[in-house]
Amino acid sequence: MTGVFFLYFTACMANAPETCEARRMPLDVATPRACQHVAQPQLARWVEEHPDYRIAGWRCGAPMRDPGTRI
Repeated sequence: MTGVFFLYFTACMANAPETCEARRMPLDVATPRACQHVAQPQLARWVEEHPDYRIAGWRCGAPMRDPGTRI
């Protein structure tokens, strides 16, 4: 059974480290452990495609079950 976990990460500009963006990448994996297993190669690929950025931090997580508006 496959599922979708997200790789949540913070990408900062290499030449302006105070300029950061929160990003997420869907991964077709079934467990948090599988997400952690593929996270670093996926991030390395992302950085290779976006050389002006560096990764400041990351985590794996399931998508929100209720994407409704917070009050």
